[in-house]
Amino acid sequence: YGLHDARSLQQADDICSALQLINFWQDLGVDGPRGRCYVPEEDRRRHAVTREQLAAREDSPRSRALVAALCDWAHGLMTRGAPLALRVPGRAGWELRLVVQGGLRILEKMRRMDHATLRLRPKLQPLDLPLLLWRALRMSPRAG
Repeated sequence: YGLHDARSLQQADDICSALQLINFWQDLGVDGPRGRCYVPEEDRRRHAVTREQLAAREDSPRSRALVAALCDWAHGLMTRGAPLALRVPGRAGWELRLVVQGGLRILEKMRRMDHATLRLRPKLQPLDLPLLLWRALRMSPRAG
């Protein structure tokens, strides 16, 4: 799309990284029992949550604080990358706006469920579409 400058490439990396992290944090209750753990060891240690507790889907104030911190990390990446969607021309730009808003919406759902993703997997529903469209339309360079 003709955007090859360092800022655009960094923002694309931020969006892609945020989307992957959001997917990891959204799927903690699914991945843990399957032996997959994407939570950095340093973060687990900081919140006194073990890999075994994640695998066993042990929901606790510590695990929720861990997920909240991980979601903050993903949110920061997404909001830093979001302005790229306003510079990508045409349909691709609109699609990217919706992708950004979809990721932010999942983070919002995790926050509303008090980050209990070890127990419940938040997901987008058909009724989220009007909100995503509205938010994509109202995006500005300063806010995701």
